[in-house]
Amino acid sequence: MSLELLKPIKNSFLNDIDENYLQGSFFNKIKIHTESEGLPNPELFDVCLIGIEENRNSFFESSKQDLKSIRKELYRLKFGNWKIEISDLGDLPNGETVDDSYHALYDICKELLSKKTILVILGGSNDLIYPIFKSYDSHNEKINIVSIDNQFDLYQDSDLISGRTYMNKIIFDDSNKLNDFTNIGFQRHLCSIDEINLMEKLFFEYISLGEITENNLKAEPVIRNANIVGFDMKSLSIQGNPNGIDPRLSCILSKYAGQSNRANFLGLFELNNNLIANKLYSEIIWYFIDGIDKRVLETDFYDSQTFNKYIVQTSGRDITFFKSKISEKWWVLIETSKNNAAYFLPCLEEDYECALNNNIPIRWLKATKRN
Repeated sequence: MSLELLKPIKNSFLNDIDENYLQGSFFNKIKIHTESEGLPNPELFDVCLIGIEENRNSFFESSKQDLKSIRKELYRLKFGNWKIEISDLGDLPNGETVDDSYHALYDICKELLSKKTILVILGGSNDLIYPIFKSYDSHNEKINIVSIDNQFDLYQDSDLISGRTYMNKIIFDDSNKLNDFTNIGFQRHLCSIDEINLMEKLFFEYISLGEITENNLKAEPVIRNANIVGFDMKSLSIQGNPNGIDPRLSCILSKYAGQSNRANFLGLFELNNNLIANKLYSEIIWYFIDGIDKRVLETDFYDSQTFNKYIVQTSGRDITFFKSKISEKWWVLIETSKNNAAYFLPCLEEDYECALNNNIPIRWLKATKRN
């Protein structure tokens, strides 16, 4: 069992944490995998955290990740008024080969999925999304991935899985498990026309840095629909980029991910090693957990007590929208050609207004084309 490969947090590190910061802190509220107490049972927790340093296939030049310093910042943060149980399971050491690391992470993700435990993965490179995705192999549902990144990672130059090619491996994987891939934060000058054309050909969605900075609500429905959220820390403005996702926006996006009832995994990849970055990484995790605590399960769409239903005729077709009376969030009905199946796609009120103006909402159109 790959969980047994996880290395505990050293007692010497825990003993060095300044006690002045501990009152009401993470450190006093979560269960930590220590040398003295051993590995906690993940089944007892709503959220688990693991650290990982595997970045040999990063594609980018990577500095050594300082997971200890990030933990020190996280442990110092004040624990929210939450009703969830959290554990830090320690670190997954690199395997002898990258494939060994992939297999170990795959096993861990698969086991935690079976226990319905949400996993935060701290460290490593973007290509780790591939073994996370593969951990759904035994599940019947199709998978939605959101990548918060300034690039699409759709390079096709190599058979090697890397931080720039992993999405191609997922898209063309034999399992055919991918339903949707959405990029949030891309910058046009960093993305080739071939990548943009492939995104359009596959009816995938993408929201530019400019769009998401102007209106962060554009990201909420796509993140609400995600099983896996990967966050490339190189896309942050604090990483020395002339343009990038600012700290406040990064925490907003992380909270959206936490609030998603579908999200099983959040990965913080391509970490940098400096004090300000480490503080921000810990805050991104904090807001993800805060979102989890505020999850509201809304699935009974045809219950008139909790949902309003709107049917809009647009361009000769009926499009059905639902609005929650509790959260005021919106969904649109997507009918598929396969076995007359249907599902409810998160959307915004502006999609409804678009249909009212006799225009077909792009989100609805792309979802219909994919199915």
